[in-house]
Amino acid sequence: MDKYWREIIEIKYIADGPTPRSYWVIPDLLAAGAYPGKQGSGTKNVIPEVLEQLLESGINTFINLTEDLGGGDKLELYDPFLPSSCIVDRFPVKDVNIPTPEFMVKILNAIDTYLEGGHVPYIHCWGGIGRTGTAVGCWLIRHGHATPATVIDLLDELRLGDIEAGYRPSPETGDQLDFILDWELGK
Repeated sequence: MDKYWREIIEIKYIADGPTPRSYWVIPDLLAAGAYPGKQGSGTKNVIPEVLEQLLESGINTFINLTEDLGGGDKLELYDPFLPSSCIVDRFPVKDVNIPTPEFMVKILNAIDTYLEGGHVPYIHCWGGIGRTGTAVGCWLIRHGHATPATVIDLLDELRLGDIEAGYRPSPETGDQLDFILDWELGK
């Protein structure tokens, strides 16, 4: 694909999400995607560009599904770059795994509480595919935006805003897929 068309496509997809590695679940109200920081030690004291983009789009609450521990080859914490008005709520789920149903209910309850309070949450794990897709899929079913029969197609459509990984299946594993497909309206 030539550079001109790639730029046109990227502009369209960037408009769909707050960053090139994210997407709106509900436009301007709820977003999801990749980790809004860097891996490893990175450049200290410099706000990651992706975090700036999220803040500029109105994101003010972060639902963090990673087991992020700063330093080394682990994820660099983004919390120090956030204004004091922002919230980071951590629900650690091991990479390529699923939470218990009870823990997922806690995650979904937190998302709903923030939405009801006028916050604009951003749900993320590291890549924005597995754990994030699992949480978003369950949230969509909980609220009747999708059924188990339609949720994967809807996730695929929503994730077109992720220009770097939107082509990858979400959720990432069979266990994550089964977890979503077993989720129930209102749960």
